[in-house]
Amino acid sequence: MNRDEKGVKASYVLLILILLLWCAGPSVVRRFSREAFTEFQAPALELVGKSRDLARSWELRSRSTDELVEAGRDLGRINAALELRLATLRDVNEENARLRQILAYSPGPEYRTIVARVVLRENTSWWQRITIRKGRNDGVRPFSPVVFGRQVIGRVAQVHMETSEVDLITSPGFRCTAHLEGDENHNIVLLSGNAAGGIGRALVSNVPKTYGGPAGQAPRLTTTGIGGVYPSGLDLGTIEGSLRTTPKGEFQEGDVVPPRALNTIHEVSVLVPVYPSPGERLTESRIDDFR
Repeated sequence: MNRDEKGVKASYVLLILILLLWCAGPSVVRRFSREAFTEFQAPALELVGKSRDLARSWELRSRSTDELVEAGRDLGRINAALELRLATLRDVNEENARLRQILAYSPGPEYRTIVARVVLRENTSWWQRITIRKGRNDGVRPFSPVVFGRQVIGRVAQVHMETSEVDLITSPGFRCTAHLEGDENHNIVLLSGNAAGGIGRALVSNVPKTYGGPAGQAPRLTTTGIGGVYPSGLDLGTIEGSLRTTPKGEFQEGDVVPPRALNTIHEVSVLVPVYPSPGERLTESRIDDFR
């Protein structure tokens, strides 16, 4: 056996030993290694995101004066329309608060918004994720909803110091309860990610066989607000095509198109609950006990 063959054999042996140590090592070591690698690459991701923003800024600087004047006029019209809409929303909020006070209605969970830029996308058949440029230092917490306007984009899966990983609604790990448009009985259905083949669709299941949907249009799905994770009434997407009967014949299911092309989003909002949920309090207490 020559020297090259011995080197190749030694490399394979070393690789097998590393894999065995990784599998046999405690979960704490594996988690620490994964977290250390994530924090090591965080500055590079931040640099890539900022360089992309800088390139976009220089591109806008190259526009002509006429284009900038026209864009300013359009922006002024949009701002005027938004100011009128904000005034209307203030009146609606005041009326809503007055009615809640009369009915002694307990308000739902409160959220604060953290705006974050997308720095990395992962679209595979195993999961569909994005990495955002905000993390634990910015107040992001695990399982917080991620939205674009009133459209659900996904949910925070893992939080690091400077970045966070978000499971998109098309990722197999995503789950959410929903209401169907036109369902007078307000049945609760289940929306789950379905990234098989990298198609980027979600799956709605547990749809009653009596549901037919609104005539002439694709039914929309909205969040129920049950469980306190997602605010109620957020858009989850529309059903693509017709519903199909499940193999057991008890319910219907169908494919759901996300409310927005997820690969075109460059900025999202993370809705962080103002007050921790009971599950978060329980997790924190267990961590304190462990320490």
